[in-house]
Amino acid sequence: MTAKKNITNTVLDSLVNKSLSKPISLSDSGGLAVRATPAKNGKGNNVLWIFRYRMGGRDTPQKTIVFGKYPDLKLAGAREKRERCKGWIAEAKDPKTQLELELNEAVKPLTVAEALDNWINDYAAAKRVNAVRHKQQFERWLVPQLGSLPLAEIKKPHWIAAFKKRSPKYPVAAGYVLRNLQQALKWCAKSGHEFDRSVFDIDQDDIGAKQQAKRSQRLVEDDSWQRLIDLLRWIDAGKMQPYYRHLLQLLIVFGARTQELRLAKTSEFNFDTAIWTVPAEHNKTKDKDQARGDSGEIKRPIPDSIKPLLVALCEANQGGYLLGELKEATAVSAWGGNVWKKLGHEQKWSLHDLRRTVATGLNDLGVAPHVVEALLGHSIQGVAGIYNRSQYLPEKRQALELWTQRLQLLTSNKDSNVLIGNFGHG
Repeated sequence: MTAKKNITNTVLDSLVNKSLSKPISLSDSGGLAVRATPAKNGKGNNVLWIFRYRMGGRDTPQKTIVFGKYPDLKLAGAREKRERCKGWIAEAKDPKTQLELELNEAVKPLTVAEALDNWINDYAAAKRVNAVRHKQQFERWLVPQLGSLPLAEIKKPHWIAAFKKRSPKYPVAAGYVLRNLQQALKWCAKSGHEFDRSVFDIDQDDIGAKQQAKRSQRLVEDDSWQRLIDLLRWIDAGKMQPYYRHLLQLLIVFGARTQELRLAKTSEFNFDTAIWTVPAEHNKTKDKDQARGDSGEIKRPIPDSIKPLLVALCEANQGGYLLGELKEATAVSAWGGNVWKKLGHEQKWSLHDLRRTVATGLNDLGVAPHVVEALLGHSIQGVAGIYNRSQYLPEKRQALELWTQRLQLLTSNKDSNVLIGNFGHG
């Protein structure tokens, strides 16, 4: 039986040192008690903190938890633990389970590498088209220095030091990785993980990062289409891998994002309706589109001039990737970033600049701005954004037919009907 007595540090010390012939228990209050058993080796009695509780009324069974041993666990610590347990009981949470969870977390805390992997696997893989690239960059920038360390122990200086290992050589990439790290840790915070939030105060200057210079290049400038003509003729000459020839042809016709074609499957192309449907998971603006009530898909009509090429690609790669294989985004970007040199152009441009070129060409043809935006796959704002993109299909089809006719005229003086006559035979 437990004797009720106001426990003090003096009482506890006496329980350790006094001579006992049998176990005794003393109650503090609120279910907390100590139990002293006689020493077996003559070096002090064994004094344990005991907490007894019920998860319901008196009809429910009594449960017991051993908090720890005195003097390892002091009076104040035992009482604080009791109050936490009472709080859990009030929330209908079993204290024994909660303490076990705390112990597991203390024994095996979440590491930086595990936190970043959790974000990649449980969030980014479904939400981010470039999830694989994010993982690779984390593994280069952060995991070697911090990956095995507990996330809860990492402070702002640790993050900054890790970034500064590589930022002098790759300042633009440093900013990109920092943004993804902060996104990953915001997700971790929402998942209930505790860590030092000063990571969100880190800015680009702290780590020596730089923003990529804005280069809004088009292959159409000051009423001159010569750079685009150079590209069309180079494609017609065919002095490149078929993968990249077909990619360039389709980018110039549709104004699509490179990733939309790089990830495109043959199943996306319906030749009965003459529609290419980019799935939501390949659409960079899907979250904005879906928040507006749209499906997140991008629908583009297939012009007659490009249909033979698409039919041939779909037949050759049935059930797989439209372009025959999946190339990494970095490899495609690197190849596209050197085309301007091969054409002898003075100003640098990238594959992404082909989208700006298509937009300029469509605007020059008098295509309505909201139709241009829909073709490019931009999230349409304002009143026009209320309507589903599929309602613009006739306008899109007319715009693409006008655009392919313009492309044919640009090359007709050399009788190399790049987009009309030859695309189906590439």
